[in-house]
Parts: sequence; C-alpha cells; structure tokens
Amino acid sequence: MTKRRVELKSLGFAIVDWIETHCVHGPGDIEGEPVELDDEFAAFIIKAYQVDPTTGRRRKRRVAISRPKGRAKSELAAFLACAEGLAPVRFDHWAVAGEVSPWGYTYEAGEPVGKPVTRPEIRCFATELGQAGNTYDAILYMLHPETASKAMVQAYGRVDVGLTRINLPGGGEITPESAMDTSKDGGKETFVVFDESHLWTLPKLKRLHQTVVRNLLKRLIADPWSLETTTMFSPGEQSVAEGTFRYAEQVRTGVLKGSVHDLLLFDHRQASDKWDIEKVKDRLGGLREVYGPAASWMNLGAIAASYDDPQTSPAEWERYWWNRPRSLQGSWLKQADWDAATDKREIPDGANVVLAFDGSFNQDCTVIVAVEVDEPLHVTLPGFWSRPMGNAGWEVPVTEVEDTIRALCAKWNVLEIAADPYGWRRSLQVLESDGLPVQEFPQSPARMTPATNSVIDLLATKAMTHDGDERLTLHVSNAVLTSDSRGSRIKKETRHSTRHIDAAVAMVMGLDRASWWQTTGAPSADYDVALSIW
Repeated sequence: MTKRRVELKSLGFAIVDWIETHCVHGPGDIEGEPVELDDEFAAFIIKAYQVDPTTGRRRKRRVAISRPKGRAKSELAAFLACAEGLAPVRFDHWAVAGEVSPWGYTYEAGEPVGKPVTRPEIRCFATELGQAGNTYDAILYMLHPETASKAMVQAYGRVDVGLTRINLPGGGEITPESAMDTSKDGGKETFVVFDESHLWTLPKLKRLHQTVVRNLLKRLIADPWSLETTTMFSPGEQSVAEGTFRYAEQVRTGVLKGSVHDLLLFDHRQASDKWDIEKVKDRLGGLREVYGPAASWMNLGAIAASYDDPQTSPAEWERYWWNRPRSLQGSWLKQADWDAATDKREIPDGANVVLAFDGSFNQDCTVIVAVEVDEPLHVTLPGFWSRPMGNAGWEVPVTEVEDTIRALCAKWNVLEIAADPYGWRRSLQVLESDGLPVQEFPQSPARMTPATNSVIDLLATKAMTHDGDERLTLHVSNAVLTSDSRGSRIKKETRHSTRHIDAAVAMVMGLDRASWWQTTGAPSADYDVALSIW
C-alpha cells in the first residue's frame, strides 16, 4: 500500500482516512455508527482525487459513479460533501517522511498533502427538493452537533446547520437544490452533486446540468468538480446519465481523444452477460457480482425472488438490481432477442427497401421506418419528428417530411411506401403524383394483428435485425401487447400517454410489407391501385 500511495499521487488515501475518522452513517438502520468504507468505495475516492504528479492539480473534473439500487451512493456523496466542506481536499505540498495530518494520518514521503478549500460552495442537486434529502439529510446528520461524531465536533466545533443551508466554519456553505430551479447561471460552486442523474430527462434539467458544469470552470484555484450518482438509465430517454455514459464510452473506445476528455471519470459496475436472469441461482450470482462488498448486507434472496412477481417489469428489474442498460418495459418483445438483433450497419445506397410511414401533426411522433428487403430484414429509422417538451404550439414540418421521403426514394430502390392515410391524405397524394410507390396500410385490427405477431417470429428466428436506434428501442419498449376477440396487437399504455409507440407501429407495418416482398417479389393484388379508395 505504501508504494501504491506514492505512485498514484492521490489525495484520496488521506481523505478516506478523514472520512473514517470524522464521519458517521446517516439516517437509516446503522445511523450514527462509525464509517468503515469498503474497498470498492475507497478505491473510487482514490481515483476521484488523483492529482497531477507535477502540479498537484485535480485530474478529474467530472466524476460519475453508476451502481445498483441500494448501494448507498447518496451516502457516499454525503461523505464527500462533508470532506469538500471541511477537509484538506486540494493540493498544498508533497509530504516529507513521517509527516502526520492534524487527525493522525501518517503520510508517505512524496504523497500529496492537501489543504481545505477557501470558502467552499457545495450544491446537492436532485430532480425534486425532497429527493435532495437523499444526500443532504445525510450531510445534515453527519455535521449536526447533536448527531455528529465526537471527532467531528472536536475538530470543527458546532457547525451551523439548517434544513435549507449549512454555514461552514470559516465561510462557505452546503445547500440542497431542486433541479427544477433553473436559475443557477452565475454560480461559483466548488463541488456539486447531481443525484440520481438517470431521472434527469427533461430538457430544462439537462440545460441546468450543463449550466452548472460550466460554472465549475470559474474558480481556477478552487479546482471545482462535480459528482453524478446514478442507477442505470433507460436507453433512449436521453437522460443526463445516458449522456455521461455515452461520453465515457467514446473516451474509452478512443473516439474522443485529448486532455479535456481525460477530465472525466465514469465508474460503472453491472452484472456480466454470463448470468441467465430466468434462473434464480444466476440472479443471485449477478447480484453478488454487481453489489460487490455490499452483497453482505443486502437482502439478495428477496431481491432475486422479486423478479418472479407478475407485476415486476423484467427490464426494470435488470436496470435497478443488475445495473444493466435495459429499455423494453412492455410485454411485446423479449429484451434478449431485441438486443441480439442489433446490427449497427447502414442500408447501402441502391438497396431494395420498404418505407413505412406513421404520421401525426402535433401530439404523437411522425416517423419513417426503412426496412431493407434482404436476409435478414434490416430496420432503420431515417425520419423522426417529435414535439419538443413544453412547446404546445409545435406542428410537424409537413414539407420537410415530404422532402425526406423523396430523398430516401432517391437514395434507395424503394419498392413501396406503406402508410396509413389518416390525416396525411394530401401529402400522400402529392407523393404519389410524383411517381412514388405510395400504398395504403390501414392500421386496422385485421392488418395489425398478424403483422404484430409476425415481428415476434422474425425476432425469435433471427430473420430481422435493427440498427440499435435508441428512439426505435424506446418506442418498442413503450408498446403494450393487448388481446381481444380480434387478436393481439400493440397499443399505448393509455390513450393519452406521452410514452409514444409510433416508431414501433411503423416497424410492424414495414416488416410486414418487406416480408411479403421478400417472399413473392411482386406487388400484392390488394395494392394494384394505389389510393383507390381515398
């Protein structure tokens, strides 16, 4: 450990010791008990506090930790917030042999020694102010004179704590913040917690995240940084956590290079693919793997058994408990089959293609799905229009949609444009008058029931692939399979739900017609006269 402390050049070794000396656990089953960080969290802190071996400046400005539900991520953030407010967390000098901290930590020669931040400004953000309590309530407990450890009170006195603000000794503050309050430009934060960033999906929340991250560039000497805590996001919801994850992947794979990208640390742990979720034994194995040291105090048996509850969503179980990126929430398609069908290739120019069009003017989405008529059938989503959040007056740009269809017909050999004419009769007639192969596909139970069931078979027999477009995946996820006397087909969870399924519906239409073309190679008699009943 001695050699490693010197080689890593991290303030984290001393900060781990500071936390274990001064902090107690926050509200919960073991509140008030001394903290002993497990090896996984200790290693994370050490990575987060690495410093440049020449200048001593922080090496990470954006830090994120992704762990399953119940892993005490918010309490970890609270430990770090307490340290950021009081402890020696910024570089001061290199230790000499035998140097000892004020609380008794012995440094190794050459190890970085820290100093406190001058007037720290610490913000704990969450989507709602009440949720900020996940972190802030723990901080409040750790610093309140009546519940703090004796070591904390002896070292820092009776800290001035309150429900909306903690005034730190020597200046500075810690505050809980609602992410719904977007008036944060101009802040001078030194440390920020973005709690549960997988829930940050609204545009104004994402703008707030970017505003606060920009604020961290203001105080050069203070070396500000941010910490995101998250459980695995739902792919396609475009949350802050998803953006951070994608950014980290681009850095890891070398797509993004350069010193600015080295400032990101994304620490993620999930159950590996070797576990079969249908087997209780494997569920337990995956849980032990993803929880690591915390497995000893989690009720893994009850968590594993909860998967069999008929009201449990398999996808959400995997997201929350195995920390895997799973998005199929509905009951239509199996996540494993959908994932296995991913093929990120593009459809080549000139390929035989069926286009499927599902349109709306302002409420639902307007989409164009392309299906390459080959073996296997291949699905992409080349056209997608959706009303921006909060813009009630927005309407689909009809001319842009029409031009996109024309452009796709120039790019590929489009055999057919399958479309439900409802609401778009004029546009489809215009496209037909241009000589494009527009064909009616009414979304009636008689048409959609066999087409919907066919997708299940195509996926199970590996007769189709898709390019992994997250918007398509999200719409497939939102689709609920319903059955009545006329058969099974997909629909929204409720009539006015904002969980759209338009891309899934268009995919059903496109695959149905592409399958027909693949089998027969000629137009069906039903389609001899385009738009004949309009």
